[in-house]
Amino acid sequence: MTSDHARGTTSGLPTVSVVVPTFRRRDGLEAVLAPLLADPAATQVVVVVDGSDDGSYELLQDLARRHASLVPVLTPNQGPAAARQHGIDLATGDVVLMVDDDVVAAPGLVTGHARHHADADDLVVLGYMPTRLPPTGTRGAFATVLYAAEYEANCTVVERDPEQVLMRLWGGNLSVRREQLARVPFASPEFVGTYHEDSDFGIRCRKAGLRGRFDRSLRSSHEHHRSMPAFRRDARRQGAGRYELHQLHPDVLPAYDLSSTAPGGPGLPAAAAVAVLEHPRVLPVLLAVLATLTTAASRLGLRAVEMPGARLVRRLELRRGVRQAAA
Repeated sequence: MTSDHARGTTSGLPTVSVVVPTFRRRDGLEAVLAPLLADPAATQVVVVVDGSDDGSYELLQDLARRHASLVPVLTPNQGPAAARQHGIDLATGDVVLMVDDDVVAAPGLVTGHARHHADADDLVVLGYMPTRLPPTGTRGAFATVLYAAEYEANCTVVERDPEQVLMRLWGGNLSVRREQLARVPFASPEFVGTYHEDSDFGIRCRKAGLRGRFDRSLRSSHEHHRSMPAFRRDARRQGAGRYELHQLHPDVLPAYDLSSTAPGGPGLPAAAAVAVLEHPRVLPVLLAVLATLTTAASRLGLRAVEMPGARLVRRLELRRGVRQAAA
């Protein structure tokens, strides 16, 4: 077992509790935890197993025998925001660093976050977590390719305009002073969705007077993988989450523009067909056919069909999620 004295903390820096909620990701947990446990600024690593029975908790118990700072926690399944909040409630460090269970930190990530908070107590620090893309020519990677492009576009916006960091907060590698999390909890009882809870947290932080800061040097790697069913489910949840954000924060967000999810984009003629596409008997069949064709194109390596098909499936599922949330 590593002793607390041997681990120590970086001189002059605040202590850091790392919080990692996890659900059915046992196989990747050791890779996620290794650089966090090795960082001297991490005086506590709280891993909340959100009700999964894949052996994650047993693995963590075994690792905890070798790492004094590791705190395994098993809770009934409650969703990612509540699991993260449970970990935050158990945190003892001056700063809480929130890391997703598919994000692998570069060496020194925890110490880097601590440095930002050394002379400031009102920061929400956002690190960089580029998606690890599969080798060129890999089939079935459409979801990861689209996610990576969207993430990089968001980073470009927040880097250009720091005021947008909290308005477009993308969780998975972010830190806040624990005292601020007592004022602005991560989980909000008003936000009931399962997507964009990080955006809701960012907006509430902005309203509370906190400042956002994005730093590309706080690097990690996002190990993103999605099957077609998971890709479709995520898109629906994202649409519902977007709608809910706009409903909860009308003082800072405009009314949600449903045309942004229309096939072909806002204002284009294809939007005229949406009413037909959204017929309750038409849309499920259409999506099933599109998903099947896109998956087949992906397996055959037909990128010219795969990527447009995936984008269209995503737009229609986003729209479907918005409609479901509004109903």
